[in-house]
Amino acid sequence: MAKTRNYRNNLLEALKDPVEAAAYLSAALEDGEPEVFLLALRDVVDSYGGISKLAASTGLNRENLYRMLSTKGNPEFFSLSTVLSAVGFRLGVEAKPGELPKAVGTVSQLVLYPHSAQIKEPTPEYALAADTEAHQRSQIELRTADDKEVGRLEFDHADSALVFYVTSNIPVKRVHEVEIQTRDGQTLTGSVTVEENRLVLLRKKRVLPKDISQITFTLVE
Repeated sequence: MAKTRNYRNNLLEALKDPVEAAAYLSAALEDGEPEVFLLALRDVVDSYGGISKLAASTGLNRENLYRMLSTKGNPEFFSLSTVLSAVGFRLGVEAKPGELPKAVGTVSQLVLYPHSAQIKEPTPEYALAADTEAHQRSQIELRTADDKEVGRLEFDHADSALVFYVTSNIPVKRVHEVEIQTRDGQTLTGSVTVEENRLVLLRKKRVLPKDISQITFTLVE
């Protein structure tokens, strides 16, 4: 009997540590039997100060708490969540290692390349116009790996935005994200804003079409 009492005392002392208590509850939950988890929770409650203290802090009926934290307990979600919160924990859900669910729908990529013959170096007059927020734009063609033209890439100085104007049959509504690789080795990523026949790739960042080596779009069904 003394050994049992010593074990019980040592257990309750250990469960005062939130990390130990969380591991104890998690192990009981993984057992898969509700009564095992409820008895483990009762141990944590006892380490917290017992049913009387729990009833006072939660406003729940003490007799109901005794019944709930027993092998025949069947607590409602609200009551269980209230008890866990009172002793410093909360319910949560996490994916099992190696068993992450597959994404809904399919994901594919569209890789486009600037057509070098279309690259235009800005003239001093053009640079001056850009500084005064004129509506002139630098632009180049974008093509697929098999050399199919799909649209033009422009930097809109008025909006400070890198914009792709689509002229081919590209499913613009499926475009989700973009990855832009520059000629100096940078990689820029972000979400895409769809505006009718144009895609806004970057805002408030000065990246000219002539500086881009590749654009990769993520398409989602």
